[in-house]
Amino acid sequence: MTTTTSPVRAFLASRSPRGSVAEWLRRPRPPLAPPRWLTIALGVSAGIALLVVPLVNPSYINLTVTLVMIWTIVGLGLNLLVGFGGQVSLGHSAFFAVGAYAVAVGGELGMPHPSTLLVAGFLPFVVGYLIGLPALRLRGLQLGLVTLAMAMATPAAIRALEPWTHGSRGIAIDGDAPTWVPLAHVQWVYYLALLAAVIGYLVTRRLARGRLGRSFVAVRDAELVAETLGVNVWQTKTRLFAASAAYAGVAGGLYAMLLEFVGPENFGLTLSISFVTLIVVGGLATVPGAVLGALFVQYVPTFTSSISPAATGAAYGIVLILFAFFLPYGLVGLLRGALAPVVRRIPGKR
Repeated sequence: MTTTTSPVRAFLASRSPRGSVAEWLRRPRPPLAPPRWLTIALGVSAGIALLVVPLVNPSYINLTVTLVMIWTIVGLGLNLLVGFGGQVSLGHSAFFAVGAYAVAVGGELGMPHPSTLLVAGFLPFVVGYLIGLPALRLRGLQLGLVTLAMAMATPAAIRALEPWTHGSRGIAIDGDAPTWVPLAHVQWVYYLALLAAVIGYLVTRRLARGRLGRSFVAVRDAELVAETLGVNVWQTKTRLFAASAAYAGVAGGLYAMLLEFVGPENFGLTLSISFVTLIVVGGLATVPGAVLGALFVQYVPTFTSSISPAATGAAYGIVLILFAFFLPYGLVGLLRGALAPVVRRIPGKR
């Protein structure tokens, strides 16, 4: 007896909730195209809100919002490397630590904080460039293992450099604003982090949309073709790795100023895992994904740790698996799919 699939059964199978929902979640989507007036209105509203937040909220809320901006800076740089450049890095906590200790040691030497933040960006850039020269000749899993070794070795390296880092005792930092700035400590760091995050966001957006961003994507997708078209593959990779390290260094410097203390226990492997979770959850190769991922990394572990101390690690593992299978384009892809029909109906010049 021959069995044939009826048109009705085929239609029902194609419309089954499980298949349609999974397909909808995994579908790639273009960026939203809101009208100009809406883009300007949202930008102005967000800017005013971010400027007012530290003046009307208690310090503990300002602290968490500042941490979100710090994680955003890390996510912007790491997304450039992993999302746009296609390079695997599990060791950005090392560059984060270099930036934090640059601010701490610079403060001990009497340097003002704005200048120590410049050092916190420059020093990881140099370290990242030197490490990137040999490391980026590796690919995929091999590169991931090298950067993972960096993350695992960071706390031990900090303890070994005791004359500069004070080893396990750590370094206390004076993160207060200068005497001529009428701001409390957390407010001062908040505005520094806001300035750094806005600059990082605009620079990353410009890089992603410009000629340099296209060369990153070309190297990621087809190295041989990119080289044929005149792109210096190794130089592009190394500069991208160094720039990503500089983002992490500035974020680490702001983190040290905010906590007013750094020690080797602050820069373990869990921190690197949280950075990877940030860009996967937010959305690879998307600039707004760094903001969404930063919100996740800041607030979800706070909720899970209230349930159990071990719940944070479990939450990261479960979320990474779920997003890899069902949301490969992260929260940005989910929001684009949900909001696109609404945004298309809003009148205005695009």
